[in-house]
Amino acid sequence: MCMENQGKTHLVSVVIPTFGRPEKLRGAVSSVLSQTYKNVEIIVVDDNNPDSPHRVETEAVMREFCKLGNVVYLQHETNKNGSAARNTGFKASKGKYVMFLDDDDEFLPKKIEAQVECLSRLDNSWGACYTRYLRKQNGKIVARGAETRQGHLLREVMMRNIFVHAGSNLMIRRSIIEEIGGFDESFLRNQDLEFLCRILRNYKLAYVDELGLIVNVHKGTGANRDFESITADFLGKFSGQIAQLPENDQRRILKMINLQLIRYYFSTKGKRKKAFELIRRERISLFLLTRYFFYCLKRRITRRVYGFNI
Repeated sequence: MCMENQGKTHLVSVVIPTFGRPEKLRGAVSSVLSQTYKNVEIIVVDDNNPDSPHRVETEAVMREFCKLGNVVYLQHETNKNGSAARNTGFKASKGKYVMFLDDDDEFLPKKIEAQVECLSRLDNSWGACYTRYLRKQNGKIVARGAETRQGHLLREVMMRNIFVHAGSNLMIRRSIIEEIGGFDESFLRNQDLEFLCRILRNYKLAYVDELGLIVNVHKGTGANRDFESITADFLGKFSGQIAQLPENDQRRILKMINLQLIRYYFSTKGKRKKAFELIRRERISLFLLTRYFFYCLKRRITRRVYGFNI
């Protein structure tokens, strides 16, 4: 765990892609301006279509911030996607360390300071770091991030079994983003996961013991979205990367994904038959199912978010 103060003053770039949420953007930008660590540049990338009301409203929000010397406001000529907006912001940035922040999330005041301290004292085998977070809905806490794992975590990320909110929570060494070529703009979903996987092929992920992030969730963004199609898309996109891993890791990844599907089927009206079919086809043991059931129950009761020990 990383908390030793090294007194570093490296420039940190925070890239905020924005689309369709001008009313939320103000809070995101303000949260970065309120950091205890001050050597920060903020790059907001407007991915709204130029003729949309959201472009007009976003321009109005950014007008006050652009008066500040450390805020840059960029506009896409047409809507591209979140990955493209992140790449646009990164190309315009100059920081030794780079962070990405979704336009509806917020940094807590010591987040950047704590993460700079962490990466400054670690060697270059550590590519990125993350903090604890709160998940809120309508201003109320609905979950607390309880991950503390660190090190070589590629397999856990491929399992979708580590919960760090990579889209808003990572601080990454600039050299690594340059090395991996930024975000893959062909990904419309799971782009944060794919980006993190490419980092973790060759680098370790560090945990910072600091409550640093508020993740704001909205109605309609819960786990019971069409999880089946999301999973099919995930496997279609990541099957090549999974196939490059050792066979034992491949088996564990697929077993974890099957458990996630079983949970979805059991919790979704009209799909329980699919759960039993998957259990039978994949020969999922009763012992494993029982352990996973109690893990899910404990997470729900405690509202603490962490991975399952498979």
